[in-house]
Amino acid sequence: MATKKEVEQMKKIVAEEALECYLEHDAEYEFHGFDNEVQTLYIWESRDTENPVEFPMLGPLQRRIAKINPRYRVGILFEDTSSLVEE
Repeated sequence: MATKKEVEQMKKIVAEEALECYLEHDAEYEFHGFDNEVQTLYIWESRDTENPVEFPMLGPLQRRIAKINPRYRVGILFEDTSSLVEE
């Protein structure tokens, strides 16, 4: 179970790695939350991102999160706009 201190660390790490991802891949994301039940940190892909966030881009983030606890994983949340119809 992640402590409040660990979640705060994760937020800081996500902010740092999100900036690197933006500069390197032109993909944007932010911290969404941590689910203790599945031990997964979730990031939220920005609607305005130029490129979709993909797991290979998150390698540095996953490695840094694993230093907090090797069981922690990273998941991506995004809004699927392909089914939305513009009027």
